[in-house]
Amino acid sequence: MALVEQLDLVIVLAYLALVVGVGIAVSRRSGANGDLLLAGRSISTPAVIGSLIATELSAATFIGVPQSAFVNTSWAYLQFGIGALIAKVLLSRTLVPLYHRLGVKTVYGLIGHRFGFMPRRCVALAFIVGRILASGVRLYIAAIAFVTVTGLSIEMAVLICALFAGVYSLVGGIRSVIATDSIQGIVFIVAAISVLWVLIDRIPGGLTSLFNWIETTDSGRIFFWPEGGDSVGGFFASLLASSRSLPAAVIGGFFLTMATHGTDHDMVQRLLTCRDGKSAARALVISGVVNVPLTALFLAIGTGIACLWAYSPPVYGVGDGDNILPLFVLHEMPPGLLGLVLAGLLAAAMSSLDSAVCAIAATWTVDVMQKPATEETTTVRRTTLVITAMLALAAVAFSWLKEAGWAPADNLVELALSSMTIIYGALLGVFLCAGFLSGRGSSRSVITALLIGVFLGVILFLQKPLLGVESPVIAWPWWIVITAPVTLGICAVGRSCPEELEKQVEE
Repeated sequence: MALVEQLDLVIVLAYLALVVGVGIAVSRRSGANGDLLLAGRSISTPAVIGSLIATELSAATFIGVPQSAFVNTSWAYLQFGIGALIAKVLLSRTLVPLYHRLGVKTVYGLIGHRFGFMPRRCVALAFIVGRILASGVRLYIAAIAFVTVTGLSIEMAVLICALFAGVYSLVGGIRSVIATDSIQGIVFIVAAISVLWVLIDRIPGGLTSLFNWIETTDSGRIFFWPEGGDSVGGFFASLLASSRSLPAAVIGGFFLTMATHGTDHDMVQRLLTCRDGKSAARALVISGVVNVPLTALFLAIGTGIACLWAYSPPVYGVGDGDNILPLFVLHEMPPGLLGLVLAGLLAAAMSSLDSAVCAIAATWTVDVMQKPATEETTTVRRTTLVITAMLALAAVAFSWLKEAGWAPADNLVELALSSMTIIYGALLGVFLCAGFLSGRGSSRSVITALLIGVFLGVILFLQKPLLGVESPVIAWPWWIVITAPVTLGICAVGRSCPEELEKQVEE
């Protein structure tokens, strides 16, 4: 069983004490009704940028992106940043300012404003179910690292992450989440830099050898084009089946980011805490620009590990490749730095988990239960406990599925991203109708479209077991591209009725 040295344990405990202490201290400013959800719309743009980056660079990034570079011997994942940045620019000029003009507490307030209470409830419930699944995957990925480094059971690793993230989410709401995310973002970026520094030091010949190895193996290649032979049918079949071709990455990354940062309250909640729509838009675009070099940092770690092990094969084995970074950290990082990286892993896990807990609790309270403002704080805090437990159960369930030999994706980062697409296409279709098609969509058409979109997302997610194939016929970047237009088309069939909606609001 792997054991953490005393110095490393002290560093991890000090980090946990700092984060929880800051979260509790900040919570003293979150007592007013509505402040737990919006922080009084007083958060500065730099703080929101830091929180966005910390949440986007989750445990899936810390563990999964190096694994992607290692297994695929390429930097193909960086292509998604192109589509993501385009989507963020578009959102900064459309939906994000709209949310501020409407003064909504959650993004699903837009659905209520356009289509009424029942569609709003249904869309909010779809988000809650999808977010529990997606965040459960991220928590599971973080637990893999802790199992490798500490020797804990995966259930105990999940419990530790969930416990600490739940504590300051419970007491401080979104203000505590943003404050602690800024600390966590710095911690796991510094941890990643320290891993890369040790890697370069371990490679015989250092940086020169690394660059020569990358040039020889072409493992730093970023752009890929689908391979499909001479026939048109073969080309399109290859295009749909590949998750790393340039068209799939750019188009899929665009649609994915439109969903994550336009319809997922987990991400958008911190944009609503800005003073106005312009500040929120600026934070969103800057986070997109900064994420590109940070993603490259984690890809470089995966490439560096592949290079080191090519020169000096590890005696401890690499298993299925899921835990290449934890294995390197455990066996190669010196005391002190090991503790820093373990704190970074905790930061990556908690920065995603605390945000999800806060977003789900807010959505349940405001959009599903529709509690009055005087009861929001109490309900959010009570709900936080339940949501934290559900996320932990989802993470453990994914570990059991993996042990049983089933996984819907080939690597961890694709598992994390594909798990989000189950409901994202349906959500994006409804939001596109609400935000861009004035006068289209009714309560009935929205609910019908949502159900069909989610059903289609589930079918695409379960391609491998349903079809009995080893690789999906349609790769995950195309799932939202398919489900969003279908949902939008069905949603737009109906016509909105202003008189009926006005009656619902009065009731």
